Amino acid sequence: MRHFFICLFVSMCGFALIGCGGASSGGGTDLAAKDTAGLLTVRLPIAGDGGGEPARSYDTIRMGRMAEGEVLEGRFRVANVSERPLVIVQVITGCGCTTADYDPAPIAPGDTILMTWRFDSRGRLGQQFKSIEIITAERQCATIYLDGEVTLKSAGE
Repeated sequence: MRHFFICLFVSMCGFALIGCGGASSGGGTDLAAKDTAGLLTVRLPIAGDGGGEPARSYDTIRMGRMAEGEVLEGRFRVANVSERPLVIVQVITGCGCTTADYDPAPIAPGDTILMTWRFDSRGRLGQQFKSIEIITAERQCATIYLDGEVTLKSAGE
């Protein structure tokens, strides 16, 4: 339980640093891969290092450029690669401009669910780096970053 709270604390500190308009940083992992349909697939559970610490994975979805005021929506997959049901206990987004929706039912072994994300660019300008953190009952944390740039609307919009 102590490790879960440490994981949560570290994540919240990261959210505070990134905030609602922080700078972008690259990154990714081989634990998330693009499938043939072009959707990111997060594979859980994550293979740990055996050290007893909660396992983590990170990946980034590039949103590209958008005009201020646009609402972007996308999807990614969460795949259960274990032989036991996978339970997502919490999904945390880094700020109110980002949401994530999913079916909270346990994911059967070998099954995949779709998670939908939405980013509202109203009141935002410049580089945006938002986070979606998926926490499982096994104390694993998969973080998906949404990276994009919000530009001013042109005079004709």
